[in-house]
Parts: sequence; C-alpha cells; structure tokens
Amino acid sequence: MKKLVTICVILVLMFAVGTKVAKGSISYGTPADTGLGGSNPTPSPLFGTLVDFDDKAAGTQVLWNDYVSVGVASITELTGAGSLFARYSGTYQSQPNFIGTGSHDIGGVNWGWDGTIQIDLALPANMVGIGMMDSLGGPEFLTVYDSTGSLLESYQVTAGSSVYPVITRPSYDISRLVITGDFFGIDDLQFNVIPAPGAILLGSIGVGLVGWLRRRRTI
Repeated sequence: MKKLVTICVILVLMFAVGTKVAKGSISYGTPADTGLGGSNPTPSPLFGTLVDFDDKAAGTQVLWNDYVSVGVASITELTGAGSLFARYSGTYQSQPNFIGTGSHDIGGVNWGWDGTIQIDLALPANMVGIGMMDSLGGPEFLTVYDSTGSLLESYQVTAGSSVYPVITRPSYDISRLVITGDFFGIDDLQFNVIPAPGAILLGSIGVGLVGWLRRRRTI
C-alpha cells in the first residue's frame, strides 16, 4: 500500500510541476491598441498576471529585479544591442510604455531595437503571452524553457506591426521566456503560474515524501 501511495504522489508531482509532456501550441490573440488609436487597453485573451511596463516613466532603464514583486524573477537583455534596455513611449500597443533596446544612429541611418530579452519566472507557468511591435526588420523568435533550462517550445513569430503571440503548454513547466529578433519592442507580458495553494500543497507533499523516504532508510 505504501509503495502504491508513493508512486501516486510522485506521478502527481511530476505532472504538476513540470515533467515535459505533450507539445504545446502557439496562438495569436488581440494586442492592446490604445497606442494605435483603438479602445482596447489590455490584450486578449487576458489571463494570469499582466505586466504592462507602465510603472515608471519612459526613458527609465529596465533593471533585472523591477518586477520581482509580481512574479518575474528577472528580466534582462543579453546582447547589449541598441542603446539602452529601457522603457520607451510610442504609438504601439498599450500606452504609455513598451520596452526594448532603443536605437542608435550609424551614418544617418537608424539602427537598433534588436537583441535577446530573457524573462525568468518565479513560479512555473502553463501559459505566457507577449505583445510584439514592429516585427518587420527580421525574424523574431519566441522560445520557452523549463526550470532546468531545457528547451520546451520555439516559434518564429508571425511578422506584423503589432501582434500578440501566446504559448500554451499542457502542464505548468514554463520557467523562462526568451524573445530574440531584429527591430522589435515588447509590451504587455502575461503569465499564468501554478496557483499558490496548489504550489503550497505540492511543496508540502514533496517535503513529506522526502521525510518519509529518509525515515524509511533509517529503519
């Protein structure tokens, strides 16, 4: 009986906290469009936690720990591209801000707005969405990883002046979101993490299981 209970608990833990299962999917929602003269202040579908990057003034640098309080463990730009990884204003998705690497002038030509933006979540999610603007300069890729850094999904984002890709997984295993491309900005990050009561319950089960296994070894 104890063996059966142990097996059941392990299976529940594996499924709920991120064992890689069937492949997920990408879909395209409707981006916020107040920056384009529309009336939708938030993207659709609306789910989980929404980070609209409007908490500080345009021109303010994005720091890695700016959104720790809402469940984003870190947000960083990995390449040093553009002029500054910061909040910018413009006629794009939700007003007033979006974030990106900025531009720089080379020989009278405007360059920049490229790079790799990495977003790590404090808790695993089963659904993530991100607004992408001016995805026209080159291919943009949206990639998600689990807590070990293993690749889960990677998609080339449909080009467009304003799109809202959403990746959905059959389990809560998305811990990292990476956006890579040439000439783009992002806005309205959303993520749907494992519910807190469920996380606490699973954690308690895990602690109990470890304790039971240790006691069993001493008998």
